[in-house]
Amino acid sequence: PACGSRHPTACEPPTTSRALTVVAFASAQVGKPYCWGGTGSHCFDCSGLVQTAWSTAGEKVPRTTGDIAHTLQEIPTDEVRAGDILWWPGHVGIYTGYGWMVDALNSRSGVVRRPAKDTYRAFRHSGE
Repeated sequence: PACGSRHPTACEPPTTSRALTVVAFASAQVGKPYCWGGTGSHCFDCSGLVQTAWSTAGEKVPRTTGDIAHTLQEIPTDEVRAGDILWWPGHVGIYTGYGWMVDALNSRSGVVRRPAKDTYRAFRHSGE
């Protein structure tokens, strides 16, 4: 498909191999349960999933959503690429590309892949 408003996700910026490692790890966790304070391997909370996914790529990410917002490089939400961290007050997820994300949503849903909608802010690891 052509780039532009009719196909807004067709021309996403390229990402890095480390970010693809993050996406692959997060995607492999889909279906696992949510647990408050969880950093894997059996269950995750939202920031625990992000932190652990980035650690598989050899990078440190802060543990809490607030520290993520205060530490990482903020990027415009219309410039996200696979591996970036999507942020809402009290919640984070990993952008997987083409309008989708993976996050540890809540105790009812667990780790899910879902459309990335209404992103409040977005962050990129400084090594990216």
